[in-house]
Amino acid sequence: MKKVLILLCAAFLAGSAVATEHIVGGTGYTGNTLPWWGTYTAMRFQCCWYKSEINEGGAVSKIEFDFSSYSGTPPSTFNNVKMYLCHTNLSALTATFATNYGGNTPVLVWSGTYVVPSGLTNHTWVIQVEPTNFTYNNVDNLLFEVTWEGFGGGASGNYFWRSNTGQPGRVYATSASATSGTLYTGQGEVARITIGYSAVQPSSLGRIKTLFK
Repeated sequence: MKKVLILLCAAFLAGSAVATEHIVGGTGYTGNTLPWWGTYTAMRFQCCWYKSEINEGGAVSKIEFDFSSYSGTPPSTFNNVKMYLCHTNLSALTATFATNYGGNTPVLVWSGTYVVPSGLTNHTWVIQVEPTNFTYNNVDNLLFEVTWEGFGGGASGNYFWRSNTGQPGRVYATSASATSGTLYTGQGEVARITIGYSAVQPSSLGRIKTLFK
């Protein structure tokens, strides 16, 4: 029975990757409301991160933005939200959303109602999405896209840190179905990307052992 337990634990640990966090998007220059800008009724937004900043392949398990400040009273609700990830060989975004996929197909990683919570302070990491269906190839750059339709109220301005130079750019339009938008060249969205999932905790191993007593 002990041999079975050892083999089970070894297999369980082997299948449990250690999550690694990567800060991407350059150095924060100022706060910006994209993509959570409730002054409008809808939005389509893209940003991109260089492979050199991530430098690790594997399952993308979390993407967080670096919060700056509010304009208005939070929390803020955004309806009919869709979030996508896509590999792209482009090193600089264009004003045309489909072109920025670099010939690849974007993967829908989440849909629903997104809430920017209250109580956030400057430089708080805020979860944007926790995908379960996207594996980064560590070859291409990584494109992140957000669309939403319907501002549900709260703070109309939700500011997150962005960089000003040396990045692939950011593009947005005030329609979720827009084909092109306003391009800010050189800018980057400061983010924290987690590759992999948390390793098995010691308490989990304890629970496994209990099963074989």
